[in-house]
Amino acid sequence: MKSVLKKIFPKKARRKIQNLLQVERRYAKRLAATSKRVDICAAQVAHNFHLAGHPPLAGKVCLEIGSGWILSHALVFHLLGAERVIATDIARHAYPGYLYPALHESVIHMIRDMLSPFDDHARIRERLDRILAIRRFDWDALRGLGIEYRAPIDFAEERLNEPVDFIYSNSVMEHVPCDRIRPVLENLMAGLNPGGTMIHCIHLEDHKNFVQNPFDFFSVPTEEYPAALETSRGNRIRSSGWRTHFDGLSGSRSTFYYEYSRMNKPLPQQIDPALCYKNEADLRVSHIGVYTCKD
Repeated sequence: MKSVLKKIFPKKARRKIQNLLQVERRYAKRLAATSKRVDICAAQVAHNFHLAGHPPLAGKVCLEIGSGWILSHALVFHLLGAERVIATDIARHAYPGYLYPALHESVIHMIRDMLSPFDDHARIRERLDRILAIRRFDWDALRGLGIEYRAPIDFAEERLNEPVDFIYSNSVMEHVPCDRIRPVLENLMAGLNPGGTMIHCIHLEDHKNFVQNPFDFFSVPTEEYPAALETSRGNRIRSSGWRTHFDGLSGSRSTFYYEYSRMNKPLPQQIDPALCYKNEADLRVSHIGVYTCKD
């Protein structure tokens, strides 16, 4: 990598790029030990499949949107028996090597137990034993498991151009600018096989500081809230708006299988009058899970 950078970029630019890569690696390492541990991601998938009443994935082709730095969810879909998993992102972020700590710092029996309602326990154990034996996770090792990584890909601009049976995203759709939601959903639906399904877990709070100030972005005037802020802080689409988007997908049926609200923080005194919402309850919705079935 250093030799390639040296040939292309001047010294000052190389230093900035190398610093950025170091920051990304540290972030990926932290994720591998926390929220992207395979047991945690297995719990997320199992929880969502249980609430949505989702059928098993054995033999299916799966597409993950916004896979991020650690491809842990893709590994979970492999453990559930997916024939192929296509992990995608709008930029090339993934570090396959960090799957090793994400797996080995997990509580292994919890992975099997949480996934066993959705496939045979013995088959999950067999797949898990196989990946535990991998000493080096790289792109070749992932391809051997049927996991492909494709990035960059922007589903607002293009389709996958091959059919899939299941599409999954976790805390991704809220980062898509409002004017790109419709083409993203339509392009995803176009690639979904008849009878195929989608699960989108969407976080509706202000990502600038959702712990302390989950509703702050409501007060920002629309003219001061460009696409860059929609991407970083969230697009501000409320639950009612997401219902309109998903109900508008022809040839499909969507269910909001969970809808959580945030009641312990105040709303801003001034709310952007251009913001679309029904009432205070609509503003306070913090998380939704959407299950879509294609006819």
